[in-house]
Amino acid sequence: MDGESKDDAVGDPLEGEEAPGDEGEEEDDFNGAGEEDEWEELYANPLKVRFTQDKIHPFFYRRGPIVNVVPKIRPVMRPSDDQGESEDVVELVPPFTPIHCLKKGEELWSLDNRRLYAMQLAAMELWPQRCCMRILSRSRLPRHKFKTQYRKFNTTSEGTTISVCARYQQFDTWSWFERAVELEWYIFSQRLGSLLLAFEIVPVLGALLFRTGMTGFSTRIPLVVGFVLTFATDFVRQKVPMMERRICELHVQAVMDGEVRPWGPCWRRMQSAFRRVTGGQEDPNAGPMSPLQLCVTMGIALLLLLPYVLGIGKARLRSSLLSIWLGNACVLAAQLGSAVRGAVAAPRVTSPVSEPLGRGEDEGEGPSVPAKLLSPKGRD
Repeated sequence: MDGESKDDAVGDPLEGEEAPGDEGEEEDDFNGAGEEDEWEELYANPLKVRFTQDKIHPFFYRRGPIVNVVPKIRPVMRPSDDQGESEDVVELVPPFTPIHCLKKGEELWSLDNRRLYAMQLAAMELWPQRCCMRILSRSRLPRHKFKTQYRKFNTTSEGTTISVCARYQQFDTWSWFERAVELEWYIFSQRLGSLLLAFEIVPVLGALLFRTGMTGFSTRIPLVVGFVLTFATDFVRQKVPMMERRICELHVQAVMDGEVRPWGPCWRRMQSAFRRVTGGQEDPNAGPMSPLQLCVTMGIALLLLLPYVLGIGKARLRSSLLSIWLGNACVLAAQLGSAVRGAVAAPRVTSPVSEPLGRGEDEGEGPSVPAKLLSPKGRD
């Protein structure tokens, strides 16, 4: 680790972290004489700020473990009419001074990596709620901070991943993108599992009611085909989990791009009433589906409905239902194609696994995109 002799000692300050009661010292140290007005104050999503280091120490200077500071970060709801926001945004108010960042184009690079780690942990506790924090940014470092801040610019993951470790112990490898994908993957898998469970119960009930004539089927073949198709779909889903993961990665990207809106008040009241009746518990991380997730879910539902539509005994009813099915399938196919093209064409929010900065075409892996180097002076 660069600067390990300084970073591994809990008693030595890392990244200019301030001691309790000295909240103003770090900002004074950064500003210097005649440069107080060069830091621009703005609000930014902590998940969109990048790390400048590969490793950080798990302790704040005189504040204890980073994870113990996270509960002290206060979420404050900002109404949607503030600063022209179209939806409510939660402002994270930390117990320390604002993070200092270098601004390079649209990217923000943190100079206080442990603070950014704490803010990202707090933001992920509220996922998928949009969050913001107050930061101080500028395009170049102050001249008197070149030497002390130069050692921080050693990231090899484009600022998306950071290791929390001491000299001889690894505590965590953090990537908010990976954490968000894990949450969304679990929720999406639960939703698909509930859908498939319903389609596994339907043919069993149909077989029990077949002799009553209430099903509308002339034979049990549609019920058998429907059950086998549902089982096969569930089997493929479990054997090829990367399909769901990729869908969830695109969903996380859609959330960060603002394409997924939070539940409306009416829908939240209906969900609350349903949970009171069924005794279920609310999942704080379960939010609305993105267009891609919705299209995939509806596509699976249409596929599993097809055997029952084709098995209707009455020809006129079967023809009408099949026409409705084909119409919905055509619209869904167009929507799915559009959602996939938009998600693939959009720039990635982050690269969870990336090559070291400046890596070339060695090791037979083909050409790689030239990495962008961020120097302490803010130059290309």
